[in-house]
Amino acid sequence: MRKVPTVVLVLPSPLLGPTAYGPLATALTDRGAAAGVAELPRAPLTPAAVLAAFVEQVRETGATTLVAHSNAGYLVPAVRAAVAVDAVVFVDAALPSSPGASTLLAPPRFGELVSGLPLTDGLLPPWPLWWDPADVAPLFPSQDWLTRVTDAAPRLPPSWFTTPVEVPTGWEGQPAAYLGFGDTYAEELTFARAAGWPVQVLDGHHLHLLTEPDATAQAVLALRERA
Repeated sequence: MRKVPTVVLVLPSPLLGPTAYGPLATALTDRGAAAGVAELPRAPLTPAAVLAAFVEQVRETGATTLVAHSNAGYLVPAVRAAVAVDAVVFVDAALPSSPGASTLLAPPRFGELVSGLPLTDGLLPPWPLWWDPADVAPLFPSQDWLTRVTDAAPRLPPSWFTTPVEVPTGWEGQPAAYLGFGDTYAEELTFARAAGWPVQVLDGHHLHLLTEPDATAQAVLALRERA
């Protein structure tokens, strides 16, 4: 009997946009999964609009596994409350800090950074432009990739980070796993282990999934089997 492939939907960080996740989706597909990247709705982006778009695309694709990176991790509990999936693999992702209530889409320390960024027409710059070029360039496999992601990255309103999103009670008890890149998300790794999720840490940086998509895909699928 032919094995039915796992249908994976990658939920991109709304700070980066879908372009940065194409290589990971390709690597997952090369390993037998039917993988795609969720699109973001048209601007202006709000948490409610992105959540609705993610839920709709889970339904449309028939995804059985979600892979959530970075800021998209905050939205996963609400996505799963709206549509059932078998498992989620969080990849260097933020996690809600207030189960059973609501969460903001940024840790408290993030507010100071955002408040210091310049606005154009009420919107923040694309995420790669938040940082010194010398610091952000090593996160990308080439200057071409840095340019491509920067050009495609959404420009978020500051309210993105101050709008609460529902966190259903007991979400952490659903099948999930966590893949970290280094210790940037140390608190999230601790949470994942305490929740009993399978956990793996690769030696890498926050965009390791773009610079090393094959290694990331291999780890994601291995964790998926253990979730």
